[in-house]
Amino acid sequence: MRSTFFIKRAYINFLRNWYNNFSSIINVAVVSFFSIFLLFILKNSVEFIEQIVSKNSAAIILKTEASKENISGVEALIRGEKSIEKYTYISPSSAFEELKKNFSINTESAAINPDSILPHIFEIKFSRYIDKETYNRFVTSLKKMESFEDFRINESFLELFFRLKKYSIYFRIAIFLILCISSFYILSNTIGLNLHNNRREEIELVELLGGDYLDIRLPYIFEGMLIVGIGFMLGLLIAISSFYMLLPALNKFFNMGFISFEPVMIGMKDIIIIFVILIMSGLLGIIRFIRRFIKGLYDENI
Repeated sequence: MRSTFFIKRAYINFLRNWYNNFSSIINVAVVSFFSIFLLFILKNSVEFIEQIVSKNSAAIILKTEASKENISGVEALIRGEKSIEKYTYISPSSAFEELKKNFSINTESAAINPDSILPHIFEIKFSRYIDKETYNRFVTSLKKMESFEDFRINESFLELFFRLKKYSIYFRIAIFLILCISSFYILSNTIGLNLHNNRREEIELVELLGGDYLDIRLPYIFEGMLIVGIGFMLGLLIAISSFYMLLPALNKFFNMGFISFEPVMIGMKDIIIIFVILIMSGLLGIIRFIRRFIKGLYDENI
């Protein structure tokens, strides 16, 4: 019965101040939409770069005089590295046959020994989840190998990839921080306006009837949570609808280049985090303003 009364009171208060509450619902929806939108851009940027990294290979070049033991040692190092998805060993003779095929070279009359002129090569592909520390550790270990000669990879692109992954964490934190502050002040200001409009007599009546801390505050907390819930669902609905409406155009755009990429929506984990931040920060904003409002009433009566 007690909880039913609080919920009913919140519902009545919500309808009574529909203009302020509607404005706050729109504000929450806008904040939710842009948070989802920014996380969508961030997620797909990282996914796009990760896919390029995983689809482009690097070459480990060994000295021409590398022995079988040297080659086996390098192969063991590659196999033990979890950040490498796959690798291919290209022997000098295999490379020579490929050269003859591609350039139509006739070497039947020439006595050419590929092992004496061509290096041993390992072609590797890194996992999309590789990080800078793992990469540097692998390259350092590789350079210590006796037969190592060169390691070829697009260093500038890889450095861009590492920076994007690093700063994406800070960008995500910034989005959640802005979301937290926005929710705090949206709910604080909304409940504040509602209280100043017509809640003074209601609070005083509840106190005269012996109402405790929860009796005074819970209806406004439920009202605020109702605003957050409706606003968040509205923002989420707009974000998901926009994503599926634009998906064909996005697929067409990303598949025009040298790599195919299908944009993805942010995961359920991020959506839950956004909702929890809205609820918690909004709750703190409501409690803060109600405490200050009631304290102001006491100060007036002294």
